[in-house]
Amino acid sequence: MLFLKRKRWWPVTAGIAFGIVELFSFLFSEKPLGVTRAYTVTGAIISYLISPAHVEKVSYWQVYTPVIDWANALVLGLIIGGFISSRFSGDFQVKSVPELWKASHGNSIARRWIWAFISGIMMGFAARLTGGCVSGLLISASMQLAPGGYIFMMALFIGAVLTTAVFYRGKGFTLRR
Repeated sequence: MLFLKRKRWWPVTAGIAFGIVELFSFLFSEKPLGVTRAYTVTGAIISYLISPAHVEKVSYWQVYTPVIDWANALVLGLIIGGFISSRFSGDFQVKSVPELWKASHGNSIARRWIWAFISGIMMGFAARLTGGCVSGLLISASMQLAPGGYIFMMALFIGAVLTTAVFYRGKGFTLRR
């Protein structure tokens, strides 16, 4: 159990463990891992409670029925697993403003939450636009040796570095240590 208390895992060990989880996903659900479907389904169910006629008109839901399934359990497991992991490693902290944010954008909690909300909306839109999320496209697609997974991987890394450089504008952010 001591390995669970490590703050960092050797990348090969973590990769093998994740590969095994992905393999079990294919064996038991016949689907790759991905979390955006859970959010989409939850949104459709809430929309259905408000306006059933609207959801029945959306062509996407004619193909993919909005029911709570394994993807929702996956999201719940990610939240619970992240909490357990942070407790075991001793890293659990409640912070409304991370240190890097304070160094570059100040102590405003409201500003931090507004940017987190805007970023989340942009990531959700991008995930639906590309047909999957980071876990679905980057991890599952590349594990299946799909070219789209590798194209997405390169675009994600380039976009992340450029966005970080622009957003932090050199304040508390360096490309090397």
